[in-house]
Amino acid sequence: MKYLHWLDQWAEEFCVSVMLALLVLLLGSEVFSRFLLGKSFSWMEELCRYLFVWSSYLGVAIAVKRKEQLRILILMNLFGARFPGLVRVCYVLSEISFISFCGIVFWYSLSMLENMSRFKQVSASLEIDVKYAYLIIPLSMVLTMFRTAQVLYRDYRKGSLRFEAGEE
Repeated sequence: MKYLHWLDQWAEEFCVSVMLALLVLLLGSEVFSRFLLGKSFSWMEELCRYLFVWSSYLGVAIAVKRKEQLRILILMNLFGARFPGLVRVCYVLSEISFISFCGIVFWYSLSMLENMSRFKQVSASLEIDVKYAYLIIPLSMVLTMFRTAQVLYRDYRKGSLRFEAGEE
């Protein structure tokens, strides 16, 4: 149970931290080798690009978990004091809309990966199948849908169905 709690609290952050640390290490060594040794490695640049994209997509799930994603809150702020029921409805509808959006992106990313499996493409420098680079899209959408539903459920359990940034 202790491990599940740790995974719930820190799994995405840990993965993104490792990816960004590796990214900084690789970029630093690339700068060192390019300017001091006169040698450049194209595979490092490509790997850094993939690490950046993967960490960005995982960052969406982190933002959702912490309630720090971009939102347009004008209706909730405008009607907050006078119509708290309407604010709860707007909040739930926005969360359900976001889950639906992630589901649509997930669905289309699966067909994209299916096409990539059918017509194999290899990356230029690393010479790996590019579907592995694009695999982050469905993975992050499932994780983001899960985190959004989790936040909505926790808010329901607390009886606070409204947007309040940085609660957890």
